[in-house]
Amino acid sequence: MKAEVQFIIDRAKATDAVAAAILADWEWPEETTTQMQTETKALEDQADVSDIKDTALTNAIAQKNLAFDNYHQTTVALLGMTRTHYRKNPAATATLKNLHAKGQSDQDILDEGAKLAKVWAELDTTYVPDEGWTLTAFEAAGTDCGTKAEAVTTADVAWSTESAKTDAMAAQVNDARIAWYADATKKFGPDTEHGKTIRQEVPTTSQTVQPPDPPVVKEAQALGGGKVHIDFAPPASGYIQIWHQGPGDPAFTVLVDKLTTVYFEQSGFTPGAHSFKFVGINTGGSSDATAPIVVQVT
Repeated sequence: MKAEVQFIIDRAKATDAVAAAILADWEWPEETTTQMQTETKALEDQADVSDIKDTALTNAIAQKNLAFDNYHQTTVALLGMTRTHYRKNPAATATLKNLHAKGQSDQDILDEGAKLAKVWAELDTTYVPDEGWTLTAFEAAGTDCGTKAEAVTTADVAWSTESAKTDAMAAQVNDARIAWYADATKKFGPDTEHGKTIRQEVPTTSQTVQPPDPPVVKEAQALGGGKVHIDFAPPASGYIQIWHQGPGDPAFTVLVDKLTTVYFEQSGFTPGAHSFKFVGINTGGSSDATAPIVVQVT
């Protein structure tokens, strides 16, 4: 199985497990948890089909390669024996001199064997250069190579078809799970129990990347007229997510989902105490939230 598909399946299963664990408090509005689980199982089943076809293709290639290698080696050996056998026959020697057994490609191997069989038939169909290698047996070996080459083509088409289905399903599942994670982490902050579970249990990358340290707030001030300005020492990688709780708000909510500058400035805040928390996010996940920073807006 492709590593990318395996990661998508693993993330989907982890997401589904967390979605089920927090179901009593929240269910994603785009899909039910049951639908998500069914979708993941369908992808797993389809990936298994692709793996079966991949194995069949690998086996078909191995069988084809073995048949072609044996046929080529036999052509080399029989051509040498035939030249020795007809060394006192000038006409046969001249004809055999034009034959080759270089085997530079599968098609060359087939063509070179077929040419030897043709000359063999023209010279003497009853000639047996080596024990067991009659003209009939040699022609059958060439036919077997062609059959095994066709089997590879058939297996490749079957694998390509199922692999394309798997990739399409994986893309859909991946898109849905990314969207679920985005909505879930907006719904539950990093300092809530559900928020911690989501961020700890659901992988966001197949690479071993550590989440960043929280951003460091250097200065936070009210500039008057409902404007707030905050300066940061940003995380080493990724971006900053800002959570806000205004006067009378029951909980923190996401104010800015993706801040990539080293400062935040915004107008329109009502007078009173406004609390802000900041989270660093990169491909490895989310940092812990900073302690709330309170700004008295005027």
